[in-house]
Amino acid sequence: MTNQAIQGYVAELNQQGYAPKSIDHIHDVLSAILRTAVKWGHLKENPATGVDLPALRMVKPKWALTVTQARALLEELGPLARTMVGVALLTGLRRGELFALRWKVLMDGQMMVQEAVYEGSFGTPKTEAGVRALPLSEGAAQLLTDWRAKAKRTGPEDLVFSTWSGKPISPNNVLRGSVFPACTTLGLPNATWLTFRRTYSSWAHEKRVPGKVVAELMGHAKVDTTLNIYTQVIDGAKIAAAGQIGNGLITIAHKPEKGLAVSR
Repeated sequence: MTNQAIQGYVAELNQQGYAPKSIDHIHDVLSAILRTAVKWGHLKENPATGVDLPALRMVKPKWALTVTQARALLEELGPLARTMVGVALLTGLRRGELFALRWKVLMDGQMMVQEAVYEGSFGTPKTEAGVRALPLSEGAAQLLTDWRAKAKRTGPEDLVFSTWSGKPISPNNVLRGSVFPACTTLGLPNATWLTFRRTYSSWAHEKRVPGKVVAELMGHAKVDTTLNIYTQVIDGAKIAAAGQIGNGLITIAHKPEKGLAVSR
């Protein structure tokens, strides 16, 4: 299994008419398998890394929330959904990373991103760069502190967001049961977990946070080549970036609560 072989496989899928998104998904699955092979010592490095993939076509218009829209959305949500969406907006976590968070990874003003969950199964984050330490803005930390005071399960191994039995919550159930109805009430398009991740990136861009810092905070495996070569990331820059991005929503944690939209 070599990088060249995987590149040839991608080219073959492209010739057979597979959609770019399908090829991207196939590559992600293959890459995850090969990461495990590296972890177990069967391979020295992941040959799927660095493979050129077809450009993804934009099927639906992509959008990001303004700070005003984000505040309004969070005000419409109950405590659990508000915390999940607020943390997603203030950290840029992938949905699988968000729903795999355990209380033990929250310490000293930061969270360690070590797991991801998909359809109830736990594994490593999507990319090798996905395993990372994230500094928490004051707003994100307050949301999590307030939620911990209400949560029924707060042991180190317990999930931050779980069902009444301690199992992972379905991300789609949160969208259908809480987020989409709130968006409808506010006259907004339906926001998804990808919308919140894109919003985080957009806010960071507006705050002029360096691209390399944003890439590392979001767990991206690739950043612009120029940034890779010429930009050095200082830990303090990440902490400052988290604070900058979170400033606009810092008061959300102190908003009056509404009914819990997602049952525990």
